[in-house]
Amino acid sequence: MSFTLWYHPYSGYGQKAAVAAYELGLPFDLRVVDHTDAALMAEFARLSPFGKMPVLVDGEGRVFNESSIVIEWMDRHAGGGRLIPADPDAALETRLIDRIVDTYVGGPMNRLVFNRLGRAGTPNPVAMEQDSAELARAWDWLEHRLSDGREWGAGQTFTLADCAAAPLITYARRLVPFGDRVHLRAWHQRLMARPSFRRALDDAAPYGDLMPAPPAED
Repeated sequence: MSFTLWYHPYSGYGQKAAVAAYELGLPFDLRVVDHTDAALMAEFARLSPFGKMPVLVDGEGRVFNESSIVIEWMDRHAGGGRLIPADPDAALETRLIDRIVDTYVGGPMNRLVFNRLGRAGTPNPVAMEQDSAELARAWDWLEHRLSDGREWGAGQTFTLADCAAAPLITYARRLVPFGDRVHLRAWHQRLMARPSFRRALDDAAPYGDLMPAPPAED
């Protein structure tokens, strides 16, 4: 079944969904959210009342919001068991890593970006320090979790967890470096080499560098 994916190529959560779609090889159409197009934004607002990306619209016109739910839909329609493991324990680990990345990497990252861009009003240095500390705690937690020898975020296969991590930790490490966390660094290197993520990065390239932080050097 084909579907339409609403997203922006530079959005971390949009890239998360795009990586999944490329991994699964599903036929789909992309709709780029463009704030300069009033008619398109009115349609997007109808599909996404909270104004969040990505949004998936299936062939029957049903609407699915939130990146993890969107990817679960994709995995199911690709036959199941690829990005959400069939084994219950493996599926729980996959969802756990996905939620940690979305909440404790994506959350503070977005707040830091909003502060740096002034979208939250006058930048709040105390809040920025707290969010930077939360990101560092996320790096420590992931470093410990990855120390069991797993190749990918939730085990030995590429899953939803990796779809989430590829864009979000790539952006977030520009705000809080990995430092000497060797397992986190090695995982990220594997993510950067994954063809599906490389394709998502190519999609984002025409939009330049919208991140208010220099490229990571660690």
